[in-house]
Amino acid sequence: MKLRLTSSTLALLCAALLAPTGTQAEDFTTIVKGALAASAPTDRYVSGKGDGNWFFLRRELEHLQNGDLASASFPQINVEGTDPVPVIAQYAKDLKALGVELLVVPVPAKASIYPEKLDAKADAATVPPLANFLAKLKAEGVESLDLEAEFKKVRAADPANQLYCATDSHWSPSACQLVANLVAAKYKALPEVVAAKTTGLTTLPAETREYLGDLLKDAPKGTAAKEKLPLVRAGLGAGGSVTTVESSSASPIVVLGDSHLQIFRKGGDMLDTQGGFVDHLQVALGTAVQEFTMQAGGADGPRVEIARASAKNPEFWSKKKVAIWVFTAREFTLGKWRVLPAQVKKK
Repeated sequence: MKLRLTSSTLALLCAALLAPTGTQAEDFTTIVKGALAASAPTDRYVSGKGDGNWFFLRRELEHLQNGDLASASFPQINVEGTDPVPVIAQYAKDLKALGVELLVVPVPAKASIYPEKLDAKADAATVPPLANFLAKLKAEGVESLDLEAEFKKVRAADPANQLYCATDSHWSPSACQLVANLVAAKYKALPEVVAAKTTGLTTLPAETREYLGDLLKDAPKGTAAKEKLPLVRAGLGAGGSVTTVESSSASPIVVLGDSHLQIFRKGGDMLDTQGGFVDHLQVALGTAVQEFTMQAGGADGPRVEIARASAKNPEFWSKKKVAIWVFTAREFTLGKWRVLPAQVKKK
């Protein structure tokens, strides 16, 4: 007889696997506040007490110290005093009026998925679930993808699959591919996507790559060890290699967001090429997408660029069907969240 693991069972299994042993487990939010108190406000990152090879962006911990977002007052906890829920809901409503479906994909904070790396005493069961906040978006008509739940399933089923970089503030190449496949599964059967199929899109066998992430890029040479991660390249296949599929204005799919869309795609500070979310999304969909990505653009930057594009081209949205919005979840408490139009109409 085969044992069927449900989502709830996997979540409980993950919590059990991550539960501290031999010491008294401590509340996750309390652990986060303690880590912040033990570091300097000017520090860019906090070293993991549970694993000294892992590093956490301080701003992400500042976001996590707010606890359960579903019960929080955003005018009080958001650094700009703004509430993301009505802003996101209005953007989704505006897009729907244009015939476009919005999918919001918040990327959970690294410590919420790997609490034991931050501190071995952290009780994984006390990590406030992002699902509660996403339910508030759902109530306002906003569709989202709960990556926190998906990542915890992966950790329970395949603990060796590293979903975040240990030395960087972004997700890993494995997570890029995982999330791309989850998103593509929702839209690859759309008639407009099927009609835009591109032949020759493929992935290559995984290769082991070495990276020194952005959290340690200022470390003295020779004092910081690079981490090794598997990278699967994706793109237009030719002669045993792939070339990058660039953004296409003709695509029915728009992807907008922050540097989580650039990591492992843009190279340079973004570590590598052809292994990012957009690369894998295009292969999984079988067609190119149009991308609006920006480093340090927050919640507003990519939407500003789209608004400008719509002002230049009144028909910008006419053949679009889906907008996929990927951004770090810390933007909920650290972003400005301005109301911005999806379509700018010229007077």
